[in-house]
Amino acid sequence: MSIHREHGWEVSDDPGPLVRPFAVTRGRAGHDLHKLDILTLVVAVRTEHEAATLDREYTEIVRLCQGRPLSIAELAAHLNLLLAAVKVLVSDLIRSGHVIFRSPTLPTGSAEPALLQAVLDGIRRI
Repeated sequence: MSIHREHGWEVSDDPGPLVRPFAVTRGRAGHDLHKLDILTLVVAVRTEHEAATLDREYTEIVRLCQGRPLSIAELAAHLNLLLAAVKVLVSDLIRSGHVIFRSPTLPTGSAEPALLQAVLDGIRRI
């Protein structure tokens, strides 16, 4: 990021925290997101070389997910982007076949009463 003076004003090359996600996603948000949540794991199935022609953020997601799954939340932290923007980018990469995803499994049934009591007892001791 650089700052320079223009007509008496300090102007930064950084577009700011709200403009960048909007620009990165080309204004898209919230539609066709493959039911991704912050815990969804993403793994690249194409190489960095195959993703080299994509925009910088897409290429970075593929690079980060090479050989190890990363969650949507982890990707957002690495890219310094909003979760909503990362969901849009990952959805695009899923559609193009560059990454695959696995949503977290939801627990079935209820927790054991003895486990819940032990957790409650532990909290009370704090």
